[in-house]
Amino acid sequence: MEAPGFITLLYIMNTLPKELGIASLPRENWVMAGLFTIHYIYRALLAPLLLNPSMSPMQPTVWAGALCFQLINATSIGGWLAGYGPTGRNYWAGRWGYIEVGLMIFGVFFLANIFHDDELREIRRAAARNQKRAAEARGEKAGDKSVDKVYMMPESGLFRAVLFPHYFCEWIEWAGFWMVGGLQCTPARSFLLNEISTMTPRALQGKRWYVNKFGAEKVGSRKAVVPGLL
Repeated sequence: MEAPGFITLLYIMNTLPKELGIASLPRENWVMAGLFTIHYIYRALLAPLLLNPSMSPMQPTVWAGALCFQLINATSIGGWLAGYGPTGRNYWAGRWGYIEVGLMIFGVFFLANIFHDDELREIRRAAARNQKRAAEARGEKAGDKSVDKVYMMPESGLFRAVLFPHYFCEWIEWAGFWMVGGLQCTPARSFLLNEISTMTPRALQGKRWYVNKFGAEKVGSRKAVVPGLL
């Protein structure tokens, strides 16, 4: 459901400048398009097809809503980068300090996002290994039972401080993306605010679930999504 996003953005980047009579776009525009594409190649292709040991079912309405968001978001960002935003060097001149910091923030927190995602994947991988060993000990073939319902509390990285650090890392990642584009990059700002506004309620609901599942003592002082605050 997320792959159409970066495909749409790349299509706009390669077609809109010609329609607007723009000979070439600044390299910074393409750098931002590359950041967006790299994130969603991981999120839409690598993670579900190669990395995730299993996938939970998704309601059609959730799938459709996510697809619509991806298309709208990619169209907004792609339109800004491909012709309705900066199309010359003047906008980017003198901003390389901010751009470099934004790139570093994006890169570090993209990797942190992957790290915390993998901590959750390892729970399912470990459960699958345990199931296989138990089946072999009984002289049976490993069953097809899903590992989606195996729950544990990760203890590595920011999981020590919050229950949904992958949400937090993704927010900071996209804040770095906005920093690369600058304050005038309204689509990047809107994207970040939309992510925060939609993911925060899920994190708060998720914390209540953790408390009900494992108990308040086990959850301890962990926040839902923002270390020390929320």
